Parts: sequence; C-alpha cells; structure tokens
Amino acid sequence: LLAMALPALRPALPPSDRLAASLTAEGSSVTYLVLYDSATGSVSLAHMTGDPVEGRDFQLWIARGSEAPVSLGVIPAGVSTRVPVTSDQIRALMTTAAHMAISLEPPGGSPTGQPTGPVLAVGDLLDI
Repeated sequence: LLAMALPALRPALPPSDRLAASLTAEGSSVTYLVLYDSATGSVSLAHMTGDPVEGRDFQLWIARGSEAPVSLGVIPAGVSTRVPVTSDQIRALMTTAAHMAISLEPPGGSPTGQPTGPVLAVGDLLDI
C-alpha cells in the first residue's frame, strides 16, 4: 500500500514545456543540439561539430512554416551557449510547428533582419 500511495503524496511539479531540435544541413559540417525550456525562457545550444568561419558570425533563427524567420541573435561560433528568450513574439513561435536554423552572416549579424548568408544547420522543434 505504501508503494502505491507514495507517488500520490509527492507534490505536483509545474508543467515545463521543453522542445529539442538537431540542427544539421547537407553539405555543412555544422551541427548543434538545441533545447528550449519554457520554464527558464532560454534556448540552450550544444555545439556538436563544425568549425567557425573567420570574419563571419553564426546567427540563430526561428520560423514557423513558410513565415519569415525571426532572429534570436548572433551566437558564438563553435561553442555551446545559452540564449535568453525574452520576447513574447519569439516565445509564441516556440512550438512543434516551428524550425530553427543557423546562418552564416557578416560580423554583427544580418544587416537586413533576414538571413543573408547560407544556412549551415536547420531542424524542426520536437516535443520532449
């Protein structure tokens, strides 16, 4: 009886929506593992493979379907990092209907607000 009652006595944890994606692209050596945690409001990026390109920056994007991508900012190339998601607009995009991508941009990021360089890695967000 005790074994059956103990799980019911534990306090319920608040729901935490977590999404993950593996960002890769054919012909590119850049690979990142992405984890979005709505409880912390952050995107964690684990750099898996690929080298930085001298004089260029990696920029992280999110998009839903064929909508225009939204930048989450420039990320350090070739290292693992965490990106805070403070915008309600971007938080609303963080669903399994979205995908994330990393493009290669001029120093400081895209001058147009949209990707201008090649997409080095892309992947769909999946519920975990």
